[in-house]
Amino acid sequence: MSLAHSLICGCLMRESTEDTARFLEYPGIGLVEWRLDALHGIHTRNGLDEALAGLSLPGRHPVIATVRPERFRGGFRGTEEARIRALERTVRAGAEWIDLEDDLPEDVLSPFRDSAARVVISHHDFDGTPASDPLKHRVEHLATLGAHVLKIATYARTVEDNLRVLELIPFARKQFGAETIAFCMGPTGRWSRLACLLMGSPWTYVRFPELPASAPGQFTVAQMQTLLEIVGAG
Repeated sequence: MSLAHSLICGCLMRESTEDTARFLEYPGIGLVEWRLDALHGIHTRNGLDEALAGLSLPGRHPVIATVRPERFRGGFRGTEEARIRALERTVRAGAEWIDLEDDLPEDVLSPFRDSAARVVISHHDFDGTPASDPLKHRVEHLATLGAHVLKIATYARTVEDNLRVLELIPFARKQFGAETIAFCMGPTGRWSRLACLLMGSPWTYVRFPELPASAPGQFTVAQMQTLLEIVGAG
């Protein structure tokens, strides 16, 4: 695998577990974010167990397990307790990474930090992009939560919104020693999904061509591969 391909994380947004192996082993990427909240069976134990069997595939990519709640425009409609239990079972099944929202209380975050999985703490703003100071305060808050990687995604309404978000990557590294993924969603923010890699983000999120995007503005796998080749990354 080339360095450029290792920077690409494919977002698996699928209601069915059929043909899961093809996406977990998809060529030309380095990771898969599995949006388990998109599964029809996520709200039943058997349905989740059927999906998690895919984590036993020997040749799969590392997986970032995500069960996004409705409050962050995700598909999980059960109780918060049930959602946390689903995440715990995902870690026990062998997911290498877990994505957790930054509004979770410490007593929920702590067991995940102590688990075998690495933790991404994420913050999403689907309405817009705050000013620079509130964004930096948000990074400071995320950095206190003990994650391996921080993630901030806001919705861009102007080109300048992207610049404020992208500057969080070197800011977090310099101030807190934190690896950070920071980009903007939406058509105006699309280019930041490439630029974040050039600024030092460990990976960026793309969609599989056959599947829906997990957030507005995502490139396909092939599009991001081409862009990385054009700019000479990796």
